[in-house]
Amino acid sequence: MSKYSTFAFIGGDRRQIYVILGFAKDGYSVNVIGIDSDELLGKKNITVCNDLAQAVNNADFIVLPVPYSSILDNENINTPLSETKIKISDLFEPPILLDKKLILAGKVDERLTALSHLNGAGVVDYMKREELAVLNAIPTAEGAVKIAMEELPVTLHGSNCLCTGFGRVGKILCHTLSGLGTNVTVAVRKQSDLAYIKAYGYNGADITKPLTDPRKYDVVFNTVPKMIINGSMLRQLREDCLIIDLASKPGGVDFESAKRLGRNVIWALSLPGKTAPLTAGNIIRDTINNILNEQAR
Repeated sequence: MSKYSTFAFIGGDRRQIYVILGFAKDGYSVNVIGIDSDELLGKKNITVCNDLAQAVNNADFIVLPVPYSSILDNENINTPLSETKIKISDLFEPPILLDKKLILAGKVDERLTALSHLNGAGVVDYMKREELAVLNAIPTAEGAVKIAMEELPVTLHGSNCLCTGFGRVGKILCHTLSGLGTNVTVAVRKQSDLAYIKAYGYNGADITKPLTDPRKYDVVFNTVPKMIINGSMLRQLREDCLIIDLASKPGGVDFESAKRLGRNVIWALSLPGKTAPLTAGNIIRDTINNILNEQAR
C-alpha cells in the first residue's frame, strides 16, 4: 500500500477515531465525515469534511464502521459520534465516484455488497478476518468480566460460572475467568470441544441435555448467536443468577421469558468499542493493513 494512498472514513465510534489517528500518524491522508471529535481537528494528514463527495471522491479506500449501518433505522451509516445523518444510499448516488475504489466495512450484508458491485467498487468485511476475530475476543472477554464484577454481589473468585459456547470469545473468556479463580463450566455440543475443555481443566457439559445442578450458577455467559438460554433453562437457574449475553444479533437468550421471570439479563453488544477502544482500533487498523497488503500482491 502506497504512502500516497488516501482513506475516507465515514462514521463510527471511538474505535474509528484511533484507527484514523493511527493511519494519519503512519503518513496516510485521511478524510473524515460523520465523526464529530476535537481529537481529529488540526491534526496532520487529517481533513474533516462537511460534504460526502469531498470526503470520498479523491480517496482510494473507503472505511465504514462496525456495524456499517445504524442499529436504529438500518437506512443510515452508523454515526454515533455525530448528529450528521448520512444515508447509505447517498454513498452510491452522484456526485459520488466509487469506480475501482475499495470499501472496507464491518458486518457487510447483501445490500452493501450489491450496491458496491453495481457502482464498480469492491467490498471487504474486515470483521470476518480471523486475526481480528481472535484478537477482538480479548476486549470482549475483559468487558464481560467487568460487567460481572459490577453486577454481582460476590467476587468472581470462588463463584460458579457457566459459559455456553467455546469459540474464540468462549475460549478467551474461560481462560480469563479461570485465572480469577472462578469455577468454570462450559456447555457445548461437540465432543472435540468437550475434550479440549477437559484438557484445559474446566468442567464440561452437553448443551443438548438438561444442566446438572443449574441452581449453583452465579453467572451465565452466552457466546452463541442462537437461542440457547430459553425459557426452560431460565426457570432452572437461580432467580438471582446474572445472565450476560455476548452474542451478536439475534442473541442467544429468550429476552421475553427473562423479562417475564424477572431475570437480570444484560445483552452486552460491541464491548471492544466500549471497553478498550484504543486496543480495538489498533486491531482494526492492523487488519485493514493486512487486507490492503494482500490486495497489492
